[in-house]
Amino acid sequence: MMFLNMTRAIKVCVFAATPLACFVEAAEFDADLGLTLSGQQNHVIGEENEAELHPYLNLKYGMFVASPEGVGMTTNVGESNQLSALFLMRKSVIDHDDNKQLAYLGKRKDATELALHWTHFAPYVDITGTVSMDVSDAHDGYEAKLMLSKRIETALGSLIPAAAIQYQSDDLVDYYYGVRTSEASSSFSAYKGKASTNANVSMTHVYPMTDQWHVATTVAYDYLGDGISDSTIVKESGYWSGSMTVFYAF
Repeated sequence: MMFLNMTRAIKVCVFAATPLACFVEAAEFDADLGLTLSGQQNHVIGEENEAELHPYLNLKYGMFVASPEGVGMTTNVGESNQLSALFLMRKSVIDHDDNKQLAYLGKRKDATELALHWTHFAPYVDITGTVSMDVSDAHDGYEAKLMLSKRIETALGSLIPAAAIQYQSDDLVDYYYGVRTSEASSSFSAYKGKASTNANVSMTHVYPMTDQWHVATTVAYDYLGDGISDSTIVKESGYWSGSMTVFYAF
């Protein structure tokens, strides 16, 4: 979801169910460097609420981009469209090192995915379509997403409301949320994961403290479809997440 415009510099931040991604629309080279504090409610049995502090880097050089959203290439198509191809990492929903309640489940690995993004910039809303597929032989599934968002300027910075609907294939859902017959116990019965349609809404605020220093804050809510929420290892059908990033724009 790189929102790029080669003629002007604009910061755009979108929370995509995963960490905050801030993108720079500018000329040949741009870099943002900072720290992100992120948190997320747990929705899987035995998992703790997450709170992480980690470095933030957003880099653009020509068509090359590297950010929390992924690493790859992006190009403008005409005056109001953009196409991106990014490699990204999908994190497993189960921490096998710390989750004692699900220790008997087979390890669900993180997955490397190739994501294709297409964005159309309309006067009143930006429309982004994304298809991502596993290229690491982890879950062998795919995800398709449609997102509507818009950057709104205010006297106190930029507001970016966003809403998305997301379809995850049965292979993807079964890999991360399924329970094999050999893994079933008296606590958790076997479950064959089904394709799931999920939804996400978020609000991001970007406040420029100076010309270079910015603070980006995001609050988001994810609703999980029946394919995921029916799993015997899932305890919530929705969860809140949020992040705060302080970064310096070079």
